[in-house]
Parts: sequence; structure tokens; C-alpha cells
Amino acid sequence: MPDKVYKYRPFGVNTLRAITEAEVFYAKPSTFNDPLDCDPTIDVDINRRHLERLLYRMIVKRKNEDEARGEIGRLRYYSSEHGDYRTEPKVESYLMRTLASAIKRELDLELSNQGVLSLSATWKSGLMWSHYADEHRGICIEYDTRDQGHPRLQAVDYKGPRAIRTSDLYRWKVRHDAAAKEQVFRTYLYTKSNEWKYEKEWRDICDRNGVADAPFRITAILFGLRCNGSVIKSIVKLLNDHPQIKIWQVLPKDEGFGLRRYLVDRDEINAMAVQEPSFLMFKDIIWDDLDDLEELGPVAEIAASEPDPAS
Repeated sequence: MPDKVYKYRPFGVNTLRAITEAEVFYAKPSTFNDPLDCDPTIDVDINRRHLERLLYRMIVKRKNEDEARGEIGRLRYYSSEHGDYRTEPKVESYLMRTLASAIKRELDLELSNQGVLSLSATWKSGLMWSHYADEHRGICIEYDTRDQGHPRLQAVDYKGPRAIRTSDLYRWKVRHDAAAKEQVFRTYLYTKSNEWKYEKEWRDICDRNGVADAPFRITAILFGLRCNGSVIKSIVKLLNDHPQIKIWQVLPKDEGFGLRRYLVDRDEINAMAVQEPSFLMFKDIIWDDLDDLEELGPVAEIAASEPDPAS
């Protein structure tokens, strides 16, 4: 587990709450921008009887025994339109596919409402700044993972299979095998396409989705390349009483396309007062200038007295 993890954010009310209220948001998997994320397939590697027993156990947990038996009986009945599943292999194969679909629905009902907090192991990903921090106009929050244990904070697997084996589900649901349960959770919640590996993602999982207390302590704020100066000034002043939180400005490296960072001079920013409108700041100077012009005479006379630039 890395000592530090990072959350790229656009600047806004929710980002301010992440700093001032120590809040984070555990997203529902169905809201992810990748529709294949947390939507595994089912690999059927057990026989029909085991599939039926597995489905029965999953339905009983959510409903009751009568409804579980009724659902399996209904699937058997629908398969009988194609023949006898007990004697015809093709019909049994059809029934197994429908059982697998029902098992997937039950698994989704159980796990799809989990909350996922997506973080990164790096602050220097240009793509992450572009995609998740308002094209470098936002910020990146650095969290420290060392204060306490985080058993559900795990790295995303970009090489794992998308399919969940029914044998693992059977061992979890019927035989109560903890290792099999962990394997199902890993595939369902922590496995992602290799195309996303640049994110270097780590995920913390919560039993519910939505706003929650942050499980980590903030140790730094980083400002993007295009972050507005007023945003920087506001956050620096906001963190006046928290000198332990470092404040960094991100800049491009002189060579190549990498990113670097330097510590923001908090004293310099804190010395800046709230800006007043320029017409109030310089009103006396403006009126003095007009008085001077009046003493010189009409504008047309002034212009006539100036030498011709073409001469």
C-alpha cells in the first residue's frame, strides 16, 4: 500500500467540503464512466445441480425458501418449451445459461450498491489532471494512509479476468469459503481493463454509496497548471491554521512532458489583501489627470500642437 494516495478534483463546493468537512464520496459502480467497470461476466464451470443450489442460496438470503424454490421451478418450466432438460443436453445447456443469468442478477443486487472511492498512487499524471481535475484547472488532494489500517483499500488489477467463476460463487455462498469470497470481490470491484492502467488506481470500498467521512488525513493540496489565482489564494488562506498541510503548485518540467511541483509561498499570499475595485483605488489619480488636461486646454488644441509623426 502506498503511503500517499491522491484524489483529482475540479474546484467547486464538493471539493471545498472535501477539505473543510473531511468528506469523500463513495460512488455507485453504475455511475462509472466505463460501463464495463464493476460489471463482470459469469463463467459457468459447475454442473446444473450446483447452479440451482447456488441460486437457491442467493435468493433465500434476499427473500425466503418458498420464493427461491418458485424461481428455480419457473426457470425449469421455461426451459421445458425446448424439451426435457433431464434427458436432452441442449435443453440442459439452455437452462444452465438462464440459471447463470439469474445468478448474475442476484450478485448485482448484492454488490452493485457498494460504494467505491477511487484514488491514485500518483499526483503527476497529466491525463488524470485533464480528465478529473477540469483540464488542470482543479486541484489534487493528497491523503496519508498510514494513520490506521485500511483493509479494503486495494490496488486495481489491470490484468485480471473479467469473468467470475460460478465455482468461486458456490464455494462462497454454499461452503462459506472466505478465500472464494475475496476472489469474487476482487474480480467484481477491483478489476479493470488494461487500458486504464495509467490511472494507477487504488480503491477503498464501503458497504453503502454516497457522502461519508474521509478515512484518511489530508497532508497536501496541489494546484493544477491552469488553476485560477483566486482559487489558490482562497485555499491558502483557508488553511492558515493548518501549516502541516503542504501546498504545492504544479508546473511543467523544462524538458519533456512531465510535471514537477514547488511549495507555494504561503506568507506571500497571506500578505495580499482583498482586492478593491480599481476605480476606487485610483479615483484621485484619475481626477487629478483630468484637471491637468483642463489646464492644458481643449483636446483638439493639444493634438494640433503635437508634431506630425510622418514629418
